[in-house]
Amino acid sequence: MNTFRNNVTDPDFWLRLLYTLLFALAWQVVELLLAVILVVQILFRLFTGRPHDQVAGLGNSLSQYAWQMGRYVSGASDQKPWPFNDWPAADAEWQPRPPQGPVTVDPQGAPAAAVTPTGTAAAAPVPPVAEAAQSEPPMVEPDAPVLRTTDDEIQPEPPIVQPVPDEGEPGETGGEPKP
Repeated sequence: MNTFRNNVTDPDFWLRLLYTLLFALAWQVVELLLAVILVVQILFRLFTGRPHDQVAGLGNSLSQYAWQMGRYVSGASDQKPWPFNDWPAADAEWQPRPPQGPVTVDPQGAPAAAVTPTGTAAAAPVPPVAEAAQSEPPMVEPDAPVLRTTDDEIQPEPPIVQPVPDEGEPGETGGEPKP
């Protein structure tokens, strides 16, 4: 209860709430503008056979702005969009983030963990194999080898890590497999 009192009396909470409500209203305006751009682009395609480049650029920057607002309003980001930051460029493209670190898989069904660049491990919830088998059939990659257990239940085989060949003849591995 003490945390609740602290949050209610915190001015940052109320400021964030105010910004969230204002960006929720701005979202409605952007949504309407994107609908207008949709109609304009349909008309341009109908009469010219191709979309209008400047209108497409405006639609792209508006959709990037809507993405930024959605991230702020949902709490996924603390970075406020325009007018607090630059307006997105007309040729801006969304780029997915690369994985933050290698993902390790435990074939015994223990939770998988991703190691971040700082060296900490973040556990991802993965149901144990026995629970997954009871709820639904396991998903198997099309080309993945398959193991069959005694009760004829299909289990995916864990991925095989191939050793890196040493400087030698092609296809020849030099010595012990490397971990």
